[in-house]
Amino acid sequence: MNMSKSLSSAFLQIAKARKSCHRFQPNLEIPQETLKDILDATLTAPSGFNLQPSQIIVVRDQQIKKKLAQTTMLGPGNVYRTIDSSAVAVFLSDLEPHKRLPRIIELEKESNMRTKQYMVNLPIASTFLMGEGTVATWMKQAATHIMSPIQPMPSIDSVQSWSFKNTSLAAQTFVLSATSHGLATCLMEGYDDRRVKEVLRIPDRYGVPMVCCLGYEYKGDEDGFDGDSEMRKKKAPRLKPNEVFFGDTFGGTLDLWTANKDIDKEKDK
Repeated sequence: MNMSKSLSSAFLQIAKARKSCHRFQPNLEIPQETLKDILDATLTAPSGFNLQPSQIIVVRDQQIKKKLAQTTMLGPGNVYRTIDSSAVAVFLSDLEPHKRLPRIIELEKESNMRTKQYMVNLPIASTFLMGEGTVATWMKQAATHIMSPIQPMPSIDSVQSWSFKNTSLAAQTFVLSATSHGLATCLMEGYDDRRVKEVLRIPDRYGVPMVCCLGYEYKGDEDGFDGDSEMRKKKAPRLKPNEVFFGDTFGGTLDLWTANKDIDKEKDK
């Protein structure tokens, strides 16, 4: 098996192994090297203009986790997952990403991998596309809408939408890396972000798009599955490929799966 095939096979196994953990085994710690490796992998996530508009607070202190659970989480499931998990990763999105530009420009210059024209355009293009401020966003959206019939124009998102979108890429990388280490994860949106900011002393500059509990899946009988190990292994259903993927145009047939079925039929003859 060549390296490319080996890597693709390994990634598919990791992607299929990932699932949302319903309950974590309490009182277990994640080895330092494992956690470090997960976070190092998370740093590789892509982002628009490489601005990397995300921070992650890794909460391992049990008292802080309890406070998060009891004062910020919505629903009993999120409460006990927060308490029992080994760590809680709180993902933050920068809502003032222009303040990151000087540091990013410094890093880009040090890497010496960009063209001079890219470096000249970076501050202008990134600031234009990020859409900070409601009025500024509206004006940019109006301008691009007017110009679009004449020439291709970028889509202008609100700064929250832009930053949350980029942070979601980091969160997915984090989750898949954790899965590769045999850890269980659960991404959560059910919390009061204002209270989360208060508990963790997060500045107003940041939004909190998601929280991820991390640890080891509970193996006891009292986990809502009545000790049924097969039920515990099941994953939430997904749409069929033809309901998600289109070929060439919206609604067009992508015959990848149809072709495979035809091959299988031939083998069965």
